[in-house]
Amino acid sequence: MASSALVPRSSEGSLANQIYTFIAQYLKVNVDSIDAQLSLTDDLGLDLLDITELMIVLEQQFCPKGEVTGEPNEIEIVDDLINHIQQNTSRNHLGAS
Repeated sequence: MASSALVPRSSEGSLANQIYTFIAQYLKVNVDSIDAQLSLTDDLGLDLLDITELMIVLEQQFCPKGEVTGEPNEIEIVDDLINHIQQNTSRNHLGAS
């Protein structure tokens, strides 16, 4: 499986695109400025509390039916956040059948 950092956005799955858009809106920046390899702390200026809040909001938006667990201190770059949501969305989808 290719990392979203290596795949052009036009080729990425719609969930990744939705997450990029959501993050951009949440941070009030242009979606084109959000890159998979951006550091949440160094490049986007988020602290641990900001990252935790963003994770919670993303989980509520994209994983509404499942209980999601994650450690905000393990999320360092945008791609980590996308992978976290994608994994939990898949897990919740599989558990729903």
